[in-house]
Amino acid sequence: MTLSTKLHDAITDYNFLTKPTDQIVEYFAYHPTAFKIALLVNHIFRAAAMVGFMIALPVSTPVSIGICLAGSLFYRLTVESNCAYKFALPAVGGSIALLVAKPALENLANSTFASYIPLIPLALYGAYVVLTVNYDVDNRPCPFCVTGS
Repeated sequence: MTLSTKLHDAITDYNFLTKPTDQIVEYFAYHPTAFKIALLVNHIFRAAAMVGFMIALPVSTPVSIGICLAGSLFYRLTVESNCAYKFALPAVGGSIALLVAKPALENLANSTFASYIPLIPLALYGAYVVLTVNYDVDNRPCPFCVTGS
């Protein structure tokens, strides 16, 4: 038995998250609206985290967007292709939408109509996420398949 197999077996044997994960999977199977809310929260969290990462990078905004887009595209092509819920590229889109909308959101109370234009990408991102989550949950192959596999 290889070291990697021993490590994997130990992680499986001592994984304290197995029981709560199974309970959540079963709960979501009977409560698809709660599952949709959880996925929406995950999308928003990932987009917000991507904004934080873009701001933290010590390069210009266009360069940080390029870095995040390239990394997310690589992740999408290599890892997410085996996952029913695709978060990487929507997170980049959402983070860009949040960055564009930030000034409009900050000045929402005393803005003119034209100053709301930066909110359009954020609204489009929101619509995309809501529609995608709704479709993904409603079209799972089985209700106990949280990952869709």
